[in-house]
Amino acid sequence: MKAVIFDLDGTLINSLDNIASCMNKSLKKFGFEEHETEKYRYFIGDGSFMLTKRALPQNTEDEIIKKVFDLFINTYEDNIYENTATYDGIYEMLEKLQNTNLKLGILSNKPDKFTKQFGVKFFNNCGFEQIQGQKEGIAPKPDPSGVLDIAKTFNLKPEEVFYVGDSSTDMLTASNAN
Repeated sequence: MKAVIFDLDGTLINSLDNIASCMNKSLKKFGFEEHETEKYRYFIGDGSFMLTKRALPQNTEDEIIKKVFDLFINTYEDNIYENTATYDGIYEMLEKLQNTNLKLGILSNKPDKFTKQFGVKFFNNCGFEQIQGQKEGIAPKPDPSGVLDIAKTFNLKPEEVFYVGDSSTDMLTASNAN
């Protein structure tokens, strides 16, 4: 193994309360039912647009989904770090990894702009060479494109990279990337 790529939400940072709060504010503004924070564990993992679709009633029109999604993105941006922190032991683990020859990266289905902001706020001195979120033109996880893109920038083969995440989406991403 020559590199470790981490998922962000649920792996390095605990952001569930904030995601739930921002989505609930967006749902409420449009008159939709809010959800308990724990329910969001089943809504997240496949990007912000899928989170929005899962939080809304099943037959919601595409136009409404887009409006709620846009409001969620704006609400999240205004409250990005609220109720969000690294998990206990993350910094100690990253410090130990920095003392190896391993290359470090982050890949998230969170929008790229937000992923990079979290990288600067929480992990600026932690040795991450690549930090990527969901970008236009790259399919979200579990598609392997993002992991393969980072491996390529590291000049490594997929089998030389270890992918660490917390969800079935992350497991499928690792499997799909070999």
